[in-house]
Amino acid sequence: MYDVALVVGAGSNLGYQVLKKLTETYNGKIYFTTEDETTGFNILKNLERHNLDLNFIQMDVTYTKSIIKLRHYIQDLDERIDLIINATDYVPEKRISLSEIVRRTLSVNFYGYINFGKLVYPILNENARVINVSGPAGLLATIENEEIRRRISDSNLTEDELVAILQDYEQAARRGTEKTEGWGMSVHCVSKVALNAVTFLQHREWASKGITINCVNPGNLNSKEGRKTARVYEEGAKAILYLAFEAPLTLKGNFVWSNYSVIEWNSDPFVEVTTV
Repeated sequence: MYDVALVVGAGSNLGYQVLKKLTETYNGKIYFTTEDETTGFNILKNLERHNLDLNFIQMDVTYTKSIIKLRHYIQDLDERIDLIINATDYVPEKRISLSEIVRRTLSVNFYGYINFGKLVYPILNENARVINVSGPAGLLATIENEEIRRRISDSNLTEDELVAILQDYEQAARRGTEKTEGWGMSVHCVSKVALNAVTFLQHREWASKGITINCVNPGNLNSKEGRKTARVYEEGAKAILYLAFEAPLTLKGNFVWSNYSVIEWNSDPFVEVTTV
């Protein structure tokens, strides 16, 4: 039986570049997901010439049935997964309320991925690698309130407690008090901090089973110059693929920067990190 990789959220610019690099270098079977079927089939058409064992599965991480369908598809082929790259990221639609943006962002970037882990990690192989794509937004210090930071970074935090913290945030957003309560200026930041918290929580749960789980900052993908070309996303894919293939298996439960350095979760979010 050969290796099996899964790229979740390949419809994003970064997800596409990660998948493209995989099709050019990976010797095993590759699955990828997008929410939209048309997007998925277009990607398959563009990339299957690089890898004849490329397979598209439509999946929306916010729908449990959709995740179960993916799991059953892989299980029914008597396969197990060796590599998961989670590149999902909610991009807000225009003209919807803040509370709705919060709900949808957390559904994709947080709640959906907790559910995904519960359902899909049981079919990981021993020594499998999981990489969650975060970013500078995922640094703990983007949340201003010290007590919230303490709660969310507690090394004994349970999944239920983490969910309760994020529910507090949702309630604050509905009241319009999230900024005065110290949640910071950005829904995106809160969701990525939460994703990092999920990563560390999953690491504590799965490390004893030989699973390596990290989160990664792929670099600044938002520069105006960078948006004009695919190059910035190609560069962003490098740190992700480093964790997928080159990083030692001892590197786990960490936040890895775009220069491959392991950094403190509570580093200054406004200073580019250049050292371990």
